[in-house]
Amino acid sequence: MPIDWTNCPSDPMAWFDLRGALLQVLYTPWLMSLLLGALVASLLVLLPLRWWSRGLIVISAVFLVNSVYSPLATELLSGWLASQLPEPVEGLEDAPLPVSVLIGRGPKIAKATSMEAARLLKQHMVQAIYISGDLRSTAKLVVDAGAPAGRVAGDSCARTTWENAILTSVWMQSHHPGAPVILITDPWQLPRASQAFARQGLNVLPLAVSPRLSNHERNRLALRETAGTLLYRLQGRM
Repeated sequence: MPIDWTNCPSDPMAWFDLRGALLQVLYTPWLMSLLLGALVASLLVLLPLRWWSRGLIVISAVFLVNSVYSPLATELLSGWLASQLPEPVEGLEDAPLPVSVLIGRGPKIAKATSMEAARLLKQHMVQAIYISGDLRSTAKLVVDAGAPAGRVAGDSCARTTWENAILTSVWMQSHHPGAPVILITDPWQLPRASQAFARQGLNVLPLAVSPRLSNHERNRLALRETAGTLLYRLQGRM
Protein backbone atom coordinates (compact mmCIF):
# COMPACT_ATOMS: atom_id res chain seq x y z
CA MET A 1 0.00 0.00 0.00
CA PRO A 2 1.55 3.36 -1.02
CA ILE A 3 2.17 6.36 1.22
CA ASP A 4 -0.89 8.65 1.35
CA TRP A 5 0.76 11.94 0.39
CA THR A 6 -0.70 15.32 -0.61
CA ASN A 7 1.56 17.39 -2.87
CA CYS A 8 1.18 21.14 -3.22
CA PRO A 9 2.81 23.79 -5.46
CA SER A 10 6.39 24.44 -4.44
CA ASP A 11 6.36 28.18 -5.18
CA PRO A 12 6.70 29.98 -1.85
CA MET A 13 4.10 32.51 -0.79
CA ALA A 14 5.00 36.20 -0.37
CA TRP A 15 4.78 35.89 3.42
CA PHE A 16 7.10 32.91 3.37
CA ASP A 17 9.68 34.95 1.42
CA LEU A 18 9.32 37.86 3.85
CA ARG A 19 9.62 35.57 6.85
CA GLY A 20 12.79 34.04 5.44
CA ALA A 21 14.32 37.47 4.87
CA LEU A 22 13.49 38.64 8.39
CA LEU A 23 14.91 35.46 9.91
CA GLN A 24 18.10 35.86 7.91
CA VAL A 25 18.52 39.33 9.42
CA LEU A 26 17.94 37.87 12.89
CA TYR A 27 20.57 35.18 12.26
CA THR A 28 23.24 37.67 11.14
CA PRO A 29 24.93 39.36 14.16
CA TRP A 30 26.76 42.10 12.25
CA LEU A 31 23.61 43.08 10.36
CA MET A 32 21.49 43.16 13.49
CA SER A 33 24.18 45.25 15.22
CA LEU A 34 24.35 47.65 12.29
CA LEU A 35 20.56 48.08 12.13
CA LEU A 36 20.13 48.54 15.87
CA GLY A 37 23.12 50.87 16.11
CA ALA A 38 21.72 53.05 13.32
CA LEU A 39 18.26 53.07 14.93
CA VAL A 40 19.55 53.98 18.37
CA ALA A 41 21.85 56.67 16.93
CA SER A 42 18.91 58.19 15.03
CA LEU A 43 16.78 58.31 18.17
CA LEU A 44 19.58 59.79 20.27
CA VAL A 45 19.84 62.76 17.89
CA LEU A 46 16.57 63.95 19.39
CA LEU A 47 17.92 63.85 22.96
CA PRO A 48 20.10 66.58 24.54
CA LEU A 49 23.08 64.37 25.35
CA ARG A 50 26.82 64.86 25.02
CA TRP A 51 28.49 63.10 22.10
CA TRP A 52 30.34 60.67 24.35
CA SER A 53 27.08 59.72 26.10
CA ARG A 54 25.47 58.99 22.76
CA GLY A 55 28.43 56.91 21.67
CA LEU A 56 28.38 54.92 24.90
CA ILE A 57 24.67 54.16 24.51
CA VAL A 58 25.14 53.02 20.89
CA ILE A 59 28.08 50.77 21.84
CA SER A 60 26.10 49.31 24.75
CA ALA A 61 23.14 48.57 22.46
CA VAL A 62 25.39 46.84 19.93
CA PHE A 63 27.04 44.80 22.70
CA LEU A 64 23.61 43.78 24.01
CA VAL A 65 22.53 42.57 20.56
CA ASN A 66 25.67 40.50 20.11
CA SER A 67 25.16 38.86 23.51
CA VAL A 68 22.00 37.10 22.24
CA TYR A 69 24.23 34.95 20.00
CA SER A 70 26.20 33.57 22.96
CA PRO A 71 25.86 30.05 24.45
CA LEU A 72 24.48 31.61 27.64
CA ALA A 73 21.71 33.33 25.68
CA THR A 74 20.92 30.04 23.93
CA GLU A 75 20.46 28.31 27.28
CA LEU A 76 18.34 31.13 28.72
CA LEU A 77 16.10 31.31 25.66
CA SER A 78 15.82 27.51 25.54
CA GLY A 79 14.74 27.46 29.19
CA TRP A 80 12.13 30.16 28.58
CA LEU A 81 10.76 28.28 25.58
CA ALA A 82 10.52 25.06 27.59
CA SER A 83 8.43 26.90 30.18
CA GLN A 84 5.84 27.64 27.46
CA LEU A 85 4.85 23.98 27.09
CA PRO A 86 1.13 23.50 27.81
CA GLU A 87 -0.09 21.52 30.81
CA PRO A 88 -0.15 17.72 30.31
CA VAL A 89 -3.39 16.36 28.84
CA GLU A 90 -5.37 14.19 31.24
CA GLY A 91 -8.29 11.80 30.87
CA LEU A 92 -7.05 9.99 27.76
CA GLU A 93 -7.31 6.50 29.23
CA ASP A 94 -10.24 5.55 27.00
CA ALA A 95 -9.04 7.46 23.92
CA PRO A 96 -7.96 5.63 20.74
CA LEU A 97 -4.29 4.83 20.20
CA PRO A 98 -2.40 8.07 19.39
CA VAL A 99 -1.08 9.19 16.01
CA SER A 100 2.50 10.43 15.68
CA VAL A 101 2.82 13.80 13.93
CA LEU A 102 6.06 15.19 12.50
CA ILE A 103 6.64 18.76 11.31
CA GLY A 104 9.02 19.84 8.56
CA ARG A 105 12.20 21.19 10.18
CA GLY A 106 15.04 20.34 7.82
CA PRO A 107 17.00 17.14 7.15
CA LYS A 108 18.86 16.78 10.46
CA ILE A 109 15.80 17.05 12.64
CA ALA A 110 13.66 15.12 10.14
CA LYS A 111 15.98 12.12 10.42
CA ALA A 112 15.79 12.11 14.23
CA THR A 113 12.02 12.57 14.41
CA SER A 114 11.43 9.98 11.66
CA MET A 115 13.38 7.34 13.55
CA GLU A 116 11.43 8.08 16.73
CA ALA A 117 8.05 7.96 14.96
CA ALA A 118 8.93 4.63 13.32
CA ARG A 119 10.03 3.23 16.68
CA LEU A 120 6.72 4.18 18.30
CA LEU A 121 4.78 2.57 15.47
CA LYS A 122 6.80 -0.65 15.54
CA GLN A 123 6.26 -0.88 19.31
CA HIS A 124 2.49 -0.44 18.79
CA MET A 125 2.45 2.80 20.79
CA VAL A 126 0.80 4.71 17.91
CA GLN A 127 -1.54 3.61 15.14
CA ALA A 128 -0.28 5.84 12.32
CA ILE A 129 2.17 8.60 11.40
CA TYR A 130 1.36 11.95 9.79
CA ILE A 131 4.04 14.28 8.40
CA SER A 132 3.04 17.90 7.80
CA GLY A 133 4.79 20.54 5.73
CA ASP A 134 7.76 18.43 4.66
CA LEU A 135 9.12 16.58 1.65
CA ARG A 136 7.92 13.14 0.68
CA SER A 137 11.48 11.97 1.31
CA THR A 138 10.83 12.31 5.05
CA ALA A 139 7.98 9.81 4.72
CA LYS A 140 10.42 7.51 2.96
CA LEU A 141 12.80 7.83 5.92
CA VAL A 142 10.00 6.65 8.20
CA VAL A 143 9.22 3.69 5.92
CA ASP A 144 12.91 2.80 5.59
CA ALA A 145 13.08 2.76 9.40
CA GLY A 146 10.49 -0.03 9.44
CA ALA A 147 7.06 1.67 9.38
CA PRO A 148 4.51 0.15 6.94
CA ALA A 149 3.88 2.60 4.06
CA GLY A 150 0.12 2.17 4.41
CA ARG A 151 0.24 3.69 7.88
CA VAL A 152 2.25 6.75 6.87
CA ALA A 153 0.62 9.89 5.42
CA GLY A 154 1.46 13.55 5.05
CA ASP A 155 1.46 16.77 3.06
CA SER A 156 3.92 19.22 1.54
CA CYS A 157 1.36 22.04 1.80
CA ALA A 158 1.86 23.58 5.25
CA ARG A 159 4.40 26.42 5.34
CA THR A 160 3.97 27.57 8.94
CA THR A 161 3.44 25.84 12.26
CA TRP A 162 -0.12 27.19 12.33
CA GLU A 163 -0.82 25.61 8.93
CA ASN A 164 0.75 22.36 10.18
CA ALA A 165 -1.82 22.34 12.95
CA ILE A 166 -4.75 23.14 10.65
CA LEU A 167 -3.93 20.52 8.01
CA THR A 168 -3.15 17.88 10.61
CA SER A 169 -6.48 18.56 12.34
CA VAL A 170 -8.37 18.16 9.06
CA TRP A 171 -6.60 14.88 8.31
CA MET A 172 -7.15 13.58 11.85
CA GLN A 173 -10.88 14.30 11.70
CA SER A 174 -11.14 12.30 8.48
CA HIS A 175 -8.93 9.37 9.41
CA HIS A 176 -8.56 9.10 13.20
CA PRO A 177 -11.23 11.22 14.93
CA GLY A 178 -10.76 11.48 18.68
CA ALA A 179 -7.23 10.09 18.68
CA PRO A 180 -4.57 12.03 20.59
CA VAL A 181 -1.50 13.35 18.79
CA ILE A 182 2.06 12.58 19.82
CA LEU A 183 3.71 15.68 18.41
CA ILE A 184 7.37 14.99 17.66
CA THR A 185 9.69 17.87 16.87
CA ASP A 186 12.77 19.63 18.26
CA PRO A 187 12.58 20.99 21.84
CA TRP A 188 12.65 24.60 20.65
CA GLN A 189 9.61 24.38 18.37
CA LEU A 190 7.69 21.96 20.57
CA PRO A 191 6.09 24.50 22.99
CA ARG A 192 4.74 26.78 20.24
CA ALA A 193 3.68 23.87 18.05
CA SER A 194 1.94 22.10 20.95
CA GLN A 195 -0.14 25.15 21.71
CA ALA A 196 -0.96 25.72 18.03
CA PHE A 197 -2.15 22.11 17.68
CA ALA A 198 -4.16 22.35 20.90
CA ARG A 199 -5.89 25.45 19.47
CA GLN A 200 -7.18 23.20 16.68
CA GLY A 201 -8.91 20.97 19.21
CA LEU A 202 -6.28 18.22 19.24
CA ASN A 203 -5.17 16.44 22.40
CA VAL A 204 -1.41 16.90 22.22
CA LEU A 205 1.24 14.73 23.84
CA PRO A 206 4.53 16.61 23.19
CA LEU A 207 7.72 14.66 22.56
CA ALA A 208 11.03 16.47 22.03
CA VAL A 209 13.63 14.84 19.79
CA SER A 210 16.69 16.39 18.20
CA PRO A 211 20.00 15.27 16.69
CA ARG A 212 23.40 16.44 17.84
CA LEU A 213 23.55 20.11 16.82
CA SER A 214 26.32 22.70 16.87
CA ASN A 215 26.14 25.70 19.22
CA HIS A 216 25.40 27.87 16.19
CA GLU A 217 22.49 25.67 15.10
CA ARG A 218 21.07 25.59 18.62
CA ASN A 219 21.28 29.36 18.85
CA ARG A 220 19.49 29.82 15.51
CA LEU A 221 16.66 27.55 16.64
CA ALA A 222 16.38 29.31 20.00
CA LEU A 223 16.25 32.74 18.34
CA ARG A 224 13.80 31.60 15.68
CA GLU A 225 11.40 30.04 18.14
CA THR A 226 11.63 32.95 20.58
CA ALA A 227 10.63 35.30 17.77
CA GLY A 228 7.91 32.88 16.63
CA THR A 229 6.51 32.50 20.15
CA LEU A 230 6.34 36.27 20.68
CA LEU A 231 4.63 36.67 17.28
CA TYR A 232 2.07 33.96 18.08
CA ARG A 233 1.28 35.64 21.38
CA LEU A 234 0.68 38.94 19.62
CA GLN A 235 -1.60 37.13 17.16
CA GLY A 236 -3.53 35.42 19.95
CA ARG A 237 -2.46 31.94 18.83
CA MET A 238 -0.98 31.00 22.21
